[in-house]
Amino acid sequence: MTNTESTSELVRALNDSGLCRGDTIALLTPIGSSKINDTYRAKTANGCQYFVKHHIADATMDQQACIEMFEAEVAGLSALRQTGTFRVPQPLGIGKVSDGAFLVTEFIQLQPLSDQQKFGQMLAAMHLAKGPEKFGFDIDNYIGTTPQLNGWKESWVDFLHTRLKFQFDQAPLPEKAQRQAEQLLANLPVFFQDTTIVPSMIHGDLWSGNCAEDENREPVVYDPAVYWGHNESELGIMRLFGRFGDELYEAYHAHLPKAPGFDKRAPIYELYHLVNHLNMFGVAYLDRCIRLLQIISNLLDQDTMF
Repeated sequence: MTNTESTSELVRALNDSGLCRGDTIALLTPIGSSKINDTYRAKTANGCQYFVKHHIADATMDQQACIEMFEAEVAGLSALRQTGTFRVPQPLGIGKVSDGAFLVTEFIQLQPLSDQQKFGQMLAAMHLAKGPEKFGFDIDNYIGTTPQLNGWKESWVDFLHTRLKFQFDQAPLPEKAQRQAEQLLANLPVFFQDTTIVPSMIHGDLWSGNCAEDENREPVVYDPAVYWGHNESELGIMRLFGRFGDELYEAYHAHLPKAPGFDKRAPIYELYHLVNHLNMFGVAYLDRCIRLLQIISNLLDQDTMF
């Protein structure tokens, strides 16, 4: 199917779905294409606008998996909205096309984030929102195109062990790095000695491409991979791919101070996302994974970590 044919079918499917409040799509304009999804602004005959995300099924993700990915995204957007903190696009529904599936949400005119201090304050507020007394989420979801296991656990260490092992089991790590990954899993509790963890609502994929601000300069977050987890875990991908300034972290930690051992746990939370990128995008991320595993191994070799 050509791009033109695919877009035409997507317009027909959007009109048939009624997800754009029953309006007829007059114009579907591409507004970006990532390595994972194609995205569009849909404008109706009545002048209303909607955001459309389209995923094309392939050998790694069939149509049913595409639908499940978007169902999980709807659940994640809804969970973020329930915290009453950031502005989050309202999900309107999902549909099928012959080459995959699509998601329709509220359209928000986005602009680059300008007030990082405010963003840090709101992130802390989201992490402090009251939730369950265990770790996980009601359904599994995806981090990129990688399944993310969210089965409920009473222990954060148990939950994190499951998450890391799932990534390590898929990763093309050389023998030494694989041994270091196994060493980390075996010694994971050491990093959490005397640490009390209250479950926080975690966006899960909060890099600079998944946040912005609206026309009123209110911070907006989207494209989540949510779960209830350790607040520090959110900061891993932010440090790796965030372009966030000191003012954001200072505002954040004014409400959620760094706990003992914070700096030694940080490489673990970065490693999760780097190994996921290795699994999704290939060996360009291998050297960075190896370096982080060595850093963590060195920490474990110290007589007194904390």
